[in-house]
Amino acid sequence: MAQEQGIAKVDLHYITNAVMMGNSLYSNNWEKGVMYLTNINLWFSVGNGWETIPLKNITMIGREPTSSIKTKAQRATGASDVLIIDYVKESHLVEGTNVSSTALLAGNESIINTLKNYLQPMCGSSQKSQSLSDIDKKLLYLLYTGVTDFQKLGFLIGVDADTLTNSFKNLKDQQLCDNGGALTNTGLKKLQEIM
Repeated sequence: MAQEQGIAKVDLHYITNAVMMGNSLYSNNWEKGVMYLTNINLWFSVGNGWETIPLKNITMIGREPTSSIKTKAQRATGASDVLIIDYVKESHLVEGTNVSSTALLAGNESIINTLKNYLQPMCGSSQKSQSLSDIDKKLLYLLYTGVTDFQKLGFLIGVDADTLTNSFKNLKDQQLCDNGGALTNTGLKKLQEIM
């Protein structure tokens, strides 16, 4: 087993277990403290102790925060740049199962971008595979509901054929759907994350 080695120490505002429904944030318990990034964990100072998120438990880094999340973060912390980290942790309700959770980190733009650029390769995720545009998300949802006719999709999403084709190619490149528009298991997981 690898020995834990420190990589970075940053003063930030954060919520390690944010309560979110869809893209809305219901938590307002921002902590101001130190976050340590190691080769194994993210460490957050909380009260007199520490909370950790193992890097191996991180499922996604850098999901695009909504304007309402940015506004809430700015009101609470003074920082409008927010990094969203999705991860799994052990359930307190059912032994032996994991639940999805979300951490929010707020700070200045350079710190947030640097953290994102450090964490994405460490956690096995690239920027390209992270970002879905609003059009991509709408297309993913409509494909899930069974709409595969390109004319109907273009009308429902409100985009031209070229934009729709590029969006469909992006979903296929990320292995979220097949050539016929059927969602893959990865696509179904991604849809659950964004809904």
